[in-house]
Amino acid sequence: MKIGFIGLGSMGAPIARRLARSGFNVTGCDVSPQALAAFDEPGTRREPNPIEAARGVDVLGVCVRTDAQLEELIGEGAIFAAMGAGSTFILNSTVAPNLARRLAEQAAGHAVGFIDVGVSGGGPAAIEGKLSLFVGGDEAVVEKARPFLDAIGTTAWLGPVGRGLEGKLLNNLVSIANYGMAAAILDLGVELEFDREQLREALMIGSARGFALQAVSGLVGWREGATAEYLDDIHALLAKDVIHAAELAPPDHPAMSALQASCNAMLARVMRAADERR
Repeated sequence: MKIGFIGLGSMGAPIARRLARSGFNVTGCDVSPQALAAFDEPGTRREPNPIEAARGVDVLGVCVRTDAQLEELIGEGAIFAAMGAGSTFILNSTVAPNLARRLAEQAAGHAVGFIDVGVSGGGPAAIEGKLSLFVGGDEAVVEKARPFLDAIGTTAWLGPVGRGLEGKLLNNLVSIANYGMAAAILDLGVELEFDREQLREALMIGSARGFALQAVSGLVGWREGATAEYLDDIHALLAKDVIHAAELAPPDHPAMSALQASCNAMLARVMRAADERR
């Protein structure tokens, strides 16, 4: 299987490395010279031009960061034309589900299959092939892409194109809400004159334990070395998903209201931490 992979950032590069280590013929692509140079996986090729990276592949994986970057990449469909009929486009970016649906229609015009694959687990899980994959797309196309998917993680097929991203956004919505609650409870503990880290470790041995309490220190900058720029980046990543997730239900929906309140508390807490470092 000949694979092109566009977007060699903190998630894309580990996915591309895992695919290469699983025996696939991988060409990595990124418009950033630094990201491209850092992709030094043995046996792979590097290509700065996305069209050339897509040309004649069996599968093209894409993990760019924003909706705008994805739209710019696709343009008028030159990427799909370069891939060729019968190939498969795998979207690993977390973008608006409706954008994925629109691009799937565009891909179909070039006889290119399209699936959206929301990924969860982070770079280390990607390297180990242990990502959680939220997949949307035609079942036949998903099965055709099965070797790619099985190499990087465990698949949950959720329905047609767009459903994978909707599942990923719901996953991220509850994760960010949990981060917000974890940050709030630790801030409350500090006001009650607990040592924050001592309290966090104590809560981790009780029923409050979970990934949010484990990860929140890094996300809110309580660990040494967190800069305003780092926290601004965290805020931008979280805010993008919160905004997209808000489109899944009316704002007055009880569940959405509760989740958004906790997510917004987390976003505000990250921004406050960033402002404290400026």
